[in-house]
Amino acid sequence: MTVPPQLIVLRGNSGSGKSSVARALRERSGYGMAWVEQDYLRRVLLREHDVPDGKNIELIALNVSYALEHGYHVVLEGILTARNYGPMLERLHHEHGGSSHFYLFDLPFEETVRRHATRPQAREFGPEMMRGWYQERDRLPFVEERIIPADSTLEATVERLWHETGLQHAQDAVG
Repeated sequence: MTVPPQLIVLRGNSGSGKSSVARALRERSGYGMAWVEQDYLRRVLLREHDVPDGKNIELIALNVSYALEHGYHVVLEGILTARNYGPMLERLHHEHGGSSHFYLFDLPFEETVRRHATRPQAREFGPEMMRGWYQERDRLPFVEERIIPADSTLEATVERLWHETGLQHAQDAVG
């Protein structure tokens, strides 16, 4: 059975595990899944600060829309604060004809710092900068986000999302 393109949004604080989950989902799915990283588009491609009305916001939307329109499942991941990215995420949700799945990684600050220490980015920034970015329970008002708690392992989170999003039924439609 071929599953229509799914939009999967992984939001949460820096160091919460979003990229690891996105990478694992993509590896598991093979061809036919686009991974759109907020950090790459904002920090690397545009070298832009995270500001309201930043240019990266529409660039993210364009990438997600393009991939969905061409039959790819999309995993969009990033901090994606409700304040700066909420309107764009709401628009993507309403414009996408298929299923949209929103997940919020809900971890205490101390756990994000612990996880961050194991990443290559630990050399770029530390807990003091992370504290300035940390948002507690930054919920989106237009959708019921499913919570990924701190005690959910990478394997358990990937397995959960694999089944909740219907990707276990997906076939390689693009490639």
